[in-house]
Amino acid sequence: MAVIQIKRRTSAGTGPIVGTAGTIKAGEPLIDLNGTNLYISKADKTGSSANPLTSNDYIEFASKANAEATMDSKISALGLGTASKKNTGTTNGTVPLIGADGKLPTSIIPAVSPVTSVNSKTGAVVITLAELGGLAASTYNAHVSSNLHLTDDQRTKIANVKNVALMQGVGAKFDTTKTSFDASVLDNGLVLHSIQDTNYNPVKTFYYIGIDKTKVLTPTSVIDGGIY
Repeated sequence: MAVIQIKRRTSAGTGPIVGTAGTIKAGEPLIDLNGTNLYISKADKTGSSANPLTSNDYIEFASKANAEATMDSKISALGLGTASKKNTGTTNGTVPLIGADGKLPTSIIPAVSPVTSVNSKTGAVVITLAELGGLAASTYNAHVSSNLHLTDDQRTKIANVKNVALMQGVGAKFDTTKTSFDASVLDNGLVLHSIQDTNYNPVKTFYYIGIDKTKVLTPTSVIDGGIY
C-alpha cells in the first residue's frame, strides 16, 4: 500500500519554508515536525531575493499543545485567572457563589430588610428601611465596628487623619477677640513655612514654625543706644 508523506521540516528551526529559496503550490500542506504546526500555502510562489517566501504566504494551524499554550498565555495576559474552574469561597482571592436562596453569602452582602409601601395618591412604590440602616439588627450589630464597607483608599485616608487640638494652660491662653489677640502678640514674631508631601494619602502638610531672630536677643545681639 502506498504511503503519502506531505512536505515536512526535519532541519533545525521551526515554521514553514521561508526565504529566498523554495517553491510552494496553492493548497500545498507543510508540516513542521519541530514546532508541530501545520501550514497550508495560499498561492503558487517561488522565493527570490526580490520576493522572498514569508509566514504570510501560509495559513497556520496550531497543534493541540501549541493551541493550549497560546490560550493559557492569553488568559494570563487578560488577567482572567483560574476562578472559572476553582477558587470559589468567601475569602480573599476567591469567587463567592450564589446560594440556594438566590443570594450571595451574608459575609459578602449583609442581609437587608426592606419594606415596600405604595403612595395612596400617586401610586408610587417606595422602599423604606425596616430596621437600623436597612439591615437586620443582628447583622448591623455584627458589623457596627467594621470598616468592610470602605475601600482601601478610604481606609488609608481615615488612618492618616489625626485629631489635634491646641490647649490653654499655665503657659498659654486664648484671647476672646481678634482685636485683643492682635494687641497682645509681637508683630511678625513667628516665621512659618509649609511643605506638601504627596507621598501620603491624603496629601500631608508639614508646618515649620520658628521665631524671627530679629525680634529677640541672641548671644550676638547688639544693644545700641544710638548717636546724637
